[in-house]
Amino acid sequence: MSTINKDGMLIDNKVILRRFPTIEHGPLVGVHAVVVHQTDAPTAQHTFNGYNAGGNGAHFLIDKNGQIYQTASMHKRCYHVGRLIKSKCLTINKKSCNDANMAKILAMSWTSQIKALDANERAKSYPHRYPVNSDSIGIELVGKHIDNKRYEIVTPSQNASLQWLVSELYNHFGLTSSDVYKHPAVSYKNPGEASTATWK
Repeated sequence: MSTINKDGMLIDNKVILRRFPTIEHGPLVGVHAVVVHQTDAPTAQHTFNGYNAGGNGAHFLIDKNGQIYQTASMHKRCYHVGRLIKSKCLTINKKSCNDANMAKILAMSWTSQIKALDANERAKSYPHRYPVNSDSIGIELVGKHIDNKRYEIVTPSQNASLQWLVSELYNHFGLTSSDVYKHPAVSYKNPGEASTATWK
């Protein structure tokens, strides 16, 4: 089994450590979930080039050949979820969020509504809301978007590595498969992103 060192890096011969402090943004106090993404880049190197510039990024990157890179410390927060999260109760069980406040939000224009839903959700604790940057680990899979509904198909090697990596994170952080999400489930993204990723 892998270990996590004092710097928050996963130590195993399956993982190449390639840390980019440029994508780390303050402490990650606790890990409650994992969010699976695709890069919208053709190669791992394209993503590394972007990480060098700083800003958005994720803790792990899985290349098309299945090679796993750790690109940020698991003690540090990455900007990978997005600015606005969706309403978990509206997605999973609408009856559980059928109150006067929600009715008021749903009567707003779309732009106002998604901002108000985000604020409403962030007032909750996980797992009553979707994960956010401050409580989740991001895993990127190399793959380009094709159009506004589709991404490249995740390779079998990527899925095998994703399954191994997620199982290691389950063990280290006490997570289960219900704590792993595809990016479009959590925030407003291309619905095809990571749609062919499997980890169960």
